[in-house]
Amino acid sequence: MTQILILFPVIISYCLAEVWNIYVHTGNERFAGTDSNIYIRLFNAKDESTGEYQLTHSNWVPDSNDFPLRNLFEMGAHERFRIRTEDIGSVAKIHIRHNNFPILQVDWLLDQVIVEHIRDGTKYIFKCNCWLRRGRPYVTLSALPDPRSINRNKTDDSSSTTSRTLVIILVILITLVIGIFCGYNEYRHRQRDSSMVFHDRIEQIPQEPSLLDAYYPQSPRSPSPPLEPQFWVNTIRRWKNFRQGLPSYNYAQTTQSTAAAPRTIPPIISTDEPPAYEDLYPNSTTPINITSNSNS
Repeated sequence: MTQILILFPVIISYCLAEVWNIYVHTGNERFAGTDSNIYIRLFNAKDESTGEYQLTHSNWVPDSNDFPLRNLFEMGAHERFRIRTEDIGSVAKIHIRHNNFPILQVDWLLDQVIVEHIRDGTKYIFKCNCWLRRGRPYVTLSALPDPRSINRNKTDDSSSTTSRTLVIILVILITLVIGIFCGYNEYRHRQRDSSMVFHDRIEQIPQEPSLLDAYYPQSPRSPSPPLEPQFWVNTIRRWKNFRQGLPSYNYAQTTQSTAAAPRTIPPIISTDEPPAYEDLYPNSTTPINITSNSNS
């Protein structure tokens, strides 16, 4: 739809544009031709003008016997150019010039210029027969109406205006129909995309178990999972609870050491221990000097 709206002014301007044939006649004198670039501008009776158009090979309409790559504006040459301008009505005068480039062969002997309106065939003749030299490379010419077009019936102009109006109305209607069709097509695409997103949310997507799932046992998933914002809120809450409930490192080591079962250390039996003392005289009351006996 946006592309249609962008192209709409271009289509309207193209329909309102006027097409002209420009016939340029160069004089037959010696060195009458030029190698400079030629520019032309059209004016109407209200002194309203078109843009300045360059007459080049791109808008040149060669005859059947013309070589397509030959030089333009040579001595005695008659060239026809076709330009498309905005609608200015009838042509009262023209402004034609060259750009004084290159340095050599810039002077130009212009014989005459004929401007033909393609829509109704009206021709405007501009007699010049003067040199456009380096010091004055331009000239403004007034129109001499074509005698064959003076007695032309005015019904041709009214019929051409009516046909142009019908063409513009037809273009507007076609543009509106295309815009409505594109808008409806876009609406259908959006409806289909929204329905596909709704079905995707209902479908169960298998996920790999994470650290949070291992620390907190999960309940079975409901057939309709919560919306995406609520899912992220729950995930952040679970992560905060996980961080708060996770014991510190020292406490975890202490708990692990105390919770372990106590190990029973077996008694060490040494074979180098002296034998236990035995009372050899149980009925005797005389104390035994252990030191003396041991020394003796």
